[in-house]
Amino acid sequence: MSKPLAVIGRLQYDAHTRIIDVETGFTMDQVVEACLAPAVGYQARHPKPGATLLVRPTTDTDDAEPFPRTMTVEEAGLRHFQQIDVFVPQDQ
Repeated sequence: MSKPLAVIGRLQYDAHTRIIDVETGFTMDQVVEACLAPAVGYQARHPKPGATLLVRPTTDTDDAEPFPRTMTVEEAGLRHFQQIDVFVPQDQ
């Protein structure tokens, strides 16, 4: 059963973080969409239109491995108010 969870989302090239409501059953692709919805076109631009965006835990060095796109929030072990990055992989 999917449960609500709030994460702190940070888009690449955006100075703002946002509290984003997700469900524990969301895939990382759905988390990307949830993070883009309140930002793109309002306070931020898409980091790279047409590119596939990935999710990783926020670290001081911004070099954490991304979660697989089909992994769920629950499988990733994300916690309430954990900060995540939504970013364009280097090869795109």
